[in-house]
Amino acid sequence: GGEHMSNRAKFRALPVDNAIMRKITEQDLCTTASQAGRESRKVRNKGEETRITKRYALYGALSDDVKSLLGHRGGVKTGTKFAYAATNEASLPEDDVSIPEVAFAGRSNVGKSSLINAVTLSSAARSSDVPGKTQSLNFYDVSRRLRVVDMPGYGFAFANDDRVTDWNRLMDRYLTGRKALKRVYVVIDARHGLKAPDREMLAFLSKYGGVSYQVVLNKTDLVKPGDLARRAFLIREELRLSKRARGIVDMASTSTGAGVRDFARGLLSLAIPEKAEDDGGRTAGGGGGGEADDETDDERESYGGEWKPNSGDASVAGGGKKARPRGWGSYAADDDDDDERPRAGGVGGEGKP
Repeated sequence: GGEHMSNRAKFRALPVDNAIMRKITEQDLCTTASQAGRESRKVRNKGEETRITKRYALYGALSDDVKSLLGHRGGVKTGTKFAYAATNEASLPEDDVSIPEVAFAGRSNVGKSSLINAVTLSSAARSSDVPGKTQSLNFYDVSRRLRVVDMPGYGFAFANDDRVTDWNRLMDRYLTGRKALKRVYVVIDARHGLKAPDREMLAFLSKYGGVSYQVVLNKTDLVKPGDLARRAFLIREELRLSKRARGIVDMASTSTGAGVRDFARGLLSLAIPEKAEDDGGRTAGGGGGGEADDETDDERESYGGEWKPNSGDASVAGGGKKARPRGWGSYAADDDDDDERPRAGGVGGEGKP
């Protein structure tokens, strides 16, 4: 009977959502890096290689508006550049509401910095294979029309108690009180799905955050199509009950570029429209605009009850003291060594179908 099946077998027994599988296939999301490399060589041999495909074989073509925003059409003051690094509340840059901000959160070594570089087609964000490398709130300016913020990874870091206290205060203030912040993207490893620290972050954003948030699955080139479809579906279904959660789960691979362009479309739509840049963003309609998203926020977001994780101390639904992600509170080492083995991990992983 099913009660004797392993967690992995239960996960694999789940049906596959046809719409999600179609997206995976159309965007080549599970194409491996070696397969993408072969495609890249074919393009190069035909003399059709571009700056983008040389780095991301499966990225795809960009609109002129996006090229302009990302600095791929020239211009002295365009493109993505490092702007600020904040290590405590006092070092936060001015809360300039005329330039919208989007933040990337996620466990250490999940690929936040690499995803920022892929979305902005730059090398501005510093990425590393060393867990906990990002130890400040890093702000990147995109053509003075958008700021992308790389947050310290939760789940693994080395720091003394004073530094941890500063980080806790910094994260609380930024995520709950930053007026320029328009959206938080929570990056999840597509191989493992949601883990306990991820649920704590989603719970925090649902209960205390002031803006919408969205999950994006990274490293899809390391996952089988069926597993990716099941994991995306389970996460999407769990998010339906979450306050402030956008009701979609994006998927991407920063190794091949697959899915990045489509994910970036929604993110970059929050930038100040190019025509509004000269007047400081006053015509940008509250800090968003640019390339239109496929659907409005009201259509894509699900507003239900507060986030209620299935089990454990991740739940903050009962109120009381803020329950921040465990990595920022204690910096307990993550037990995930980021290898390719399937993991049990509750909804979104192989643990609780």
